[in-house]
Amino acid sequence: MNVMTRIIVCLLSLTFLTLPVAASADNAERAYQKARDAYHALQNSSRKQMYREQWERVFNQFDAVQKRFSKTKRGADALYMCGKTTAGLYSISRIQPDAERAVEIFERMAETYPDSTLADDALLWAGKLMEEALGSKERAYLTYQRLVETLPGGDMAGKARVRLAALADYAPPPEKPAARPHVQAGAPVVPQASGATSEAPGGGRLTAIRFWSNPGYTRIVLDVSSETRFTAHFLGSDPSEGNHPRLYVDIEKTGLDDSLKDPTIVDDGLLRQIRTGLPQSDRVRVVLDLGSVGDYKVFPLSDPWRIVIDIAGDKAAPELKRLEPEISALPNSGGDAIAKVLVETPKAQPPLHIPDVPATTTLRRIVVDAGHGGKDPGAVGPSGVFEKDVTLKLAKELARELTRQIGCEVILTRSEDVYLPLEERTAIANKVGADLFVSLHANANRNRKAYGIETYYLNFSKNDKAAAVVARENGTSLKEVTDLELILFDLMANAKINESSRLATVIQENLVQRISKKFSNIRDLGVRQGPFYVLLGATMPSVLVETAFISHPREEKRLTSTAYQKSAANAIAMAIKEYAVNNKLIAAQ
Repeated sequence: MNVMTRIIVCLLSLTFLTLPVAASADNAERAYQKARDAYHALQNSSRKQMYREQWERVFNQFDAVQKRFSKTKRGADALYMCGKTTAGLYSISRIQPDAERAVEIFERMAETYPDSTLADDALLWAGKLMEEALGSKERAYLTYQRLVETLPGGDMAGKARVRLAALADYAPPPEKPAARPHVQAGAPVVPQASGATSEAPGGGRLTAIRFWSNPGYTRIVLDVSSETRFTAHFLGSDPSEGNHPRLYVDIEKTGLDDSLKDPTIVDDGLLRQIRTGLPQSDRVRVVLDLGSVGDYKVFPLSDPWRIVIDIAGDKAAPELKRLEPEISALPNSGGDAIAKVLVETPKAQPPLHIPDVPATTTLRRIVVDAGHGGKDPGAVGPSGVFEKDVTLKLAKELARELTRQIGCEVILTRSEDVYLPLEERTAIANKVGADLFVSLHANANRNRKAYGIETYYLNFSKNDKAAAVVARENGTSLKEVTDLELILFDLMANAKINESSRLATVIQENLVQRISKKFSNIRDLGVRQGPFYVLLGATMPSVLVETAFISHPREEKRLTSTAYQKSAANAIAMAIKEYAVNNKLIAAQ
């Protein structure tokens, strides 16, 4: 082979070697730009920004670029944009786990791509989120310090120095080792802190853990004696280490009841077990060892303060067998009364089951919720009538009408005068795989002249009157209603808002039209929306019906009459039947 031939062979070899690299770079660029376009489209649409699924769709695009082209420049850029997208979601949802997730991504980006020009930007983002969103100024100080020490030439180092000066009071003492800035990936340990007591200094304690178990849906409620800050973290499975996916919640300034220190085995297909511990003397950690998970939500409820965790199975999985309702509880949870309602239904109200549901129907099961109950009387009328008594009679009458008109299975959240926390009501509906959830109430107003019928579905309250109803039904203040609306950003995507709106409209129209035929002075107050606790987390179309004003003397009297109760129940049942036919859930006659 002569010299010229050798040169040609070498050039051809180099060409073929560089082709895959060039092709990979081009593919990375195209994929990254496509994700960037989706990000900008989301930024330009305030409507899309209201829905978590829109943010997750953009995140997944960047995440796919990072995983496929991790060794290219665009791999680093894509991971940074995963952090920005998650931070953007937090700016809308104001849910702490979103902020924590963004922090973790930014920290991972700086660690994985220390030579990227965006590494210092990522650390600055992480520090700001720690400082402003999570209120952890100590962690923020350490992150800014890391930026200045490891990336002093970065264009964000100057801003980090400014924040370090502002947070000088939060610097760790020189004689002590620096605190760990972030919980690293891996199995979350739940050690018992040396000498720890069950009551955190200056704080409260975790008093009970309640859960409702089903292979397709599990709700866990953490009862805490006083309101405190908490963060949630998700860790994926690690087959090489033999670790299953885990979700853990750290509750600050909180101690742990001795009765909750032993692990509880669940093994319902989603949740394997629940563990608790004290990683620090004033912090409780609750670890949920998962079998599988499709999605999860973590949000607080107040009065009393508790943390609700919803875990849903993989949506791609085949439909799971519907189970009979069964409520489980850890020690001291107060769940026995709930289990009694569902398992030992009083003889006066036998379970409303239809053995054979016609093959033409997909509306198989409806949960009817009688508002209030037990120690919660609800609103009280001028002559002393309790809302809880009226709603229970209405619920039983509606159950009979639904059984007669539709022939579906009906389950009551309560069939006697017992107290049910609001979050347990939708948990029951989710657990039994209900197709619809209807919560019955009687309205009230300080103005005794107010009267009428209105129906609500879960969404943002649009006016002060709606917010006032929400506050009363939730047992909260108007300010807490505003705070709750932020939580809805995280929950609305799966709340079947459109279907609930249609169901509410049909029920409202039927109630007004049919009751007006037998009773005078029926006022149509329309369909409204609000962030009701009792509807939060429902995975099926769900509505809250205010059947009349118990605070109005005339309507209080009607609410106690059998004729009005039967008319209202008949109208709601016919409305549900109409909704089911229109949506092809049952066959038309």
